[in-house]
Amino acid sequence: MYNNNNVRRRTIFPSKESKKFYTYWWTHKALWGSLKKRLEIDKDAFILITGNTGDGKSHLAGGLCFRHALKEDNFIKNDGTKMFIPEEDYIIDPEEFAYKMITSEGRVLWGDEFLKSSDRQSWYDPINKAIVQRKNTNRKLKNIYFVIQPYETQFSPKLASHLTLWIWVKKRGVAELYCRIVGRKGGKGLDIESIIAREDRYRKENPKTDFVPPTIHPEYVGRIAWGKLTAGLERQYEELVSKKSAVGSLTDEEKEKYGIKVERNPEEIVKFAVEKIAKGEIKDKKTLWNALGELEETNDKKIKMLNFYLKLEGFDTFGKLFDKSKLEMDKIW
Repeated sequence: MYNNNNVRRRTIFPSKESKKFYTYWWTHKALWGSLKKRLEIDKDAFILITGNTGDGKSHLAGGLCFRHALKEDNFIKNDGTKMFIPEEDYIIDPEEFAYKMITSEGRVLWGDEFLKSSDRQSWYDPINKAIVQRKNTNRKLKNIYFVIQPYETQFSPKLASHLTLWIWVKKRGVAELYCRIVGRKGGKGLDIESIIAREDRYRKENPKTDFVPPTIHPEYVGRIAWGKLTAGLERQYEELVSKKSAVGSLTDEEKEKYGIKVERNPEEIVKFAVEKIAKGEIKDKKTLWNALGELEETNDKKIKMLNFYLKLEGFDTFGKLFDKSKLEMDKIW
């Protein structure tokens, strides 16, 4: 006997908007062109690529960066540079990525698997703060951001709401694309958790199926395929990974360059100031004293600590440091 109850229990069906993309395959040229178009209308493009290890996530991002962005003039700044400069724009440190989101303009930033070095909370916080800072100041920097992570569930929902695209690698060389829905009342950012929950519900309502049609998701906009990087590009990618891994996290100077607050104990603050004297970056007492502004100690204790490290490095004490008459004699001799 026909059981109509089973039909009534089903709530997940293909979406009218996404059905037209069921057989649609993106070319790399078309995808790159659409990302560029966003920049032309004063918008950034933020893309998350997820998938199992070894399924070619980095080869997909690398193909777009090396074959397209590397050859594209930075048409936002028009300064003769390219949109992707590998040594600068391939990034594995989340803090560097976050603050280049604020300081770069018309560039493509490729953030490669931050989870290799830190947990989700520690890498998404600085990136999320950078996005908020940019939005609060209404800064239209017109950049393209690629972030590669192994698992979409480890990506912050708060951060995912800012995504333009989520590219999920289904198997090596094949991925599905999901785009935030625009033009609807009550619209919100891309909700990866809702997509996953919808898929789980479809499986429960269709227990005999081993295939979930991506068209149940109104965010679905087609598939993309790619092959391995050429031997030359793969070598260039491996050199970038090796170089960036050897460098590790940002130095204190680099953090200051990108506006990152550096947490230091009192001894580190003083030693850092003395290092700047040795490099010739601090040349007067006022600048030196300002460099110790983070210290909460009394002035007497500041001077005592400063004199200790100055002597240790072979400098005069604070009172005699930068003595004008002595500097004049040095010039004569």
